[in-house]
Amino acid sequence: MRLRFIRVASLLFWCVLGFLFNSIGDERDGPFGISGILDDTDRHYTTVGNIGLTVSNFGTVGTRNAYWPQQPSCEYPRGSRIEHIYQGGLWVGVVSRNTGQQLVSTGATDQASASRIGQGYELTSELGGDVTERSSLPESQFFEESAISHQDFLTDYSDKNRRNPATGDTIPEHTPIGISIHQESYAWNFPFADYFVILNYTIYNTSADTLDSVYVGFWNNAVIRNTNRVVPFATPSTSYFGHGANGYLDTTRMMYSFDFDGIPSPPPADSYLGIKLLGSRPFPRGVDSVGNLTTRTYYNAWRFREAGGAEVHYHSPIDDAGFSPTGARSRYDRMASSLAPQHIAQLRTRADNMTTLLSTGPFETLYPGDSLQVVFGVICARKFGTAHASTDTREQRKTLVTNAGFAQQAYDGEDVNGNNVLDPGEDLNGNGKLDHFQLPQPPRPPKVRAEVENQKVTIYWDKANSEFSLDPITREFDFEGYRVFRSNPGSDFTSPEDLLLTLTLVGEFDVPGNSLGYNTGFSAIALPQAREFPADTIKYWYRFPPEGLEVTHLNGWQYLYGVAAFDRGDSVNGITPLQSKMETRRVIPGTSPTSSGDARIGVYPNPYYVNAVWDGAGERNRKVYFYNLPQRCEIRIYTLAGDIVADMMHDAASYDGSNIDWFRRFSGQQTLAQFAGGEHAWDLITKFDQAIATGLYLFSVRDSDSGEIKTGKFLVIK
Repeated sequence: MRLRFIRVASLLFWCVLGFLFNSIGDERDGPFGISGILDDTDRHYTTVGNIGLTVSNFGTVGTRNAYWPQQPSCEYPRGSRIEHIYQGGLWVGVVSRNTGQQLVSTGATDQASASRIGQGYELTSELGGDVTERSSLPESQFFEESAISHQDFLTDYSDKNRRNPATGDTIPEHTPIGISIHQESYAWNFPFADYFVILNYTIYNTSADTLDSVYVGFWNNAVIRNTNRVVPFATPSTSYFGHGANGYLDTTRMMYSFDFDGIPSPPPADSYLGIKLLGSRPFPRGVDSVGNLTTRTYYNAWRFREAGGAEVHYHSPIDDAGFSPTGARSRYDRMASSLAPQHIAQLRTRADNMTTLLSTGPFETLYPGDSLQVVFGVICARKFGTAHASTDTREQRKTLVTNAGFAQQAYDGEDVNGNNVLDPGEDLNGNGKLDHFQLPQPPRPPKVRAEVENQKVTIYWDKANSEFSLDPITREFDFEGYRVFRSNPGSDFTSPEDLLLTLTLVGEFDVPGNSLGYNTGFSAIALPQAREFPADTIKYWYRFPPEGLEVTHLNGWQYLYGVAAFDRGDSVNGITPLQSKMETRRVIPGTSPTSSGDARIGVYPNPYYVNAVWDGAGERNRKVYFYNLPQRCEIRIYTLAGDIVADMMHDAASYDGSNIDWFRRFSGQQTLAQFAGGEHAWDLITKFDQAIATGLYLFSVRDSDSGEIKTGKFLVIK
């Protein structure tokens, strides 16, 4: 068990207030306002699947981009820097039987500002409160038998404190209901489940009061932007905020948002964020199944901190109950009824600075000691088709709706008819109770190794990991075959955000003798005996390309290979064949390291012309390669006058290209680049951090082992 320090989000929230709010005017002005302290110090965010979502120990998700770009707020695909949530949070509304008051406790709202410090952050953890992690993956350091998903986060907090537990500072305008919340989030790395994160809230009445007409909601400030193009702390702040559009699909109980215009640096981030109500235990009053839960689901939207203007229906709610002087509806009223349909329809057709709320209720009376459970899904999807990103058609939402369906299936688990009752035939795991969050399991992904050479890449993988996987639902060893994927040369920098989603299938091999797949067998890729490598304990039984099939790769170009296993599904239970997580390797073909005296060390391309086809935009996204390098060496670049331009140390055993911006930007954050070992990239930036000019340059390479020095020259034309 790892050592844990005391981490208290509430302490972080208040400890530097005096300094911070003497220097800021709005929490969205930069990274050093409220946004910089709204997270527990462990900075928990999902690292399995394709969404990077931050969760906290005080009822919020998202970071307010406080740690951008090191930590995602709600990034999809992971590594793309396309963000989807600025911040979201849990809301709970009740009517107190003792006082008759309508009370709402909020994890986050749009009301906190420099003048109203901390308003809306009404859920706090106690001293020592923390987010803990567990995993159902046996290879994970957090493995526990009780884990629900590949990455669970668990935490507890309450609304009982009028003052911060650590500092004693007042939480503005907060009247506690007397509830505590146990929060769990679930994420999977399966291809059919890696685009959603499930948020499971269990709410306990820990007061002596009886709580009537209870509503539970998720408030969200969705800001969907490609932060490679528009940074979160851009000036003015309107260059980042105010460019979203929103919608609501009542039949699926899902609110959604998208980047409408991409201004000031188009194109827009071509993706959706959906927040979906997946279910509850018990159901709200008058509901007997998930299917008709839509009748008790409510959608609202209002402009960020809007307090004036003619559109009163979009005014931000300030109070728990009643109406503001401008006629704005209260928080409780928002939770208990939807925005009018005509006002919902307008949200899809214009860029605006809206926050949204999805809620459900009323639940039956919550007596002291009682609890209820409400579950939401955070769902991401690329827009489908080729229509412009500012539009919002049924076709464009196709992938979002499909992904939402898989999230619902993940929640439903054994509850096939969605009635919260264990009916005959539903107890798939035989434990005598109704289990939600049960997914059919594809095979485990294979163990993969890449060997990179001159114009050649060979992918090896094992058999034990995938072929002996037991599906916990069907209780069968249902492995069927392997799929091999590869990117096309150049796709890494033409569309780096989409690279992982657009790999091309280049090989599929499956068990013969059944009605599934191509029945190819494995003879083409199977090795006569296991291949072993030094310092590697894995036995590799397969290779791609097949022996005897030569596939030429371009030196210096980046390829992404992926290998996945798939099963045969379960036709009896309506489960289609499932594919494992894709094990990826990012490779750069090139010359192998050599100390041969006959090997000529050179540079390519030579001459180098600015804006070469593999360059990115800007001076820091260029590169040339030195080739035929020794295993360990020093590379030195000179002007014709003998002045040293740059110094680089090369070690084939550890070189991954991360010394230059090109690979930091286009290699992605999930998989480091693997080189052949005899090449080293340079970004044409001098040791004095300046871009070099047009001219002829000299270089020397000194072999660190033999001391031998080789020289050469190359031409740069800009």
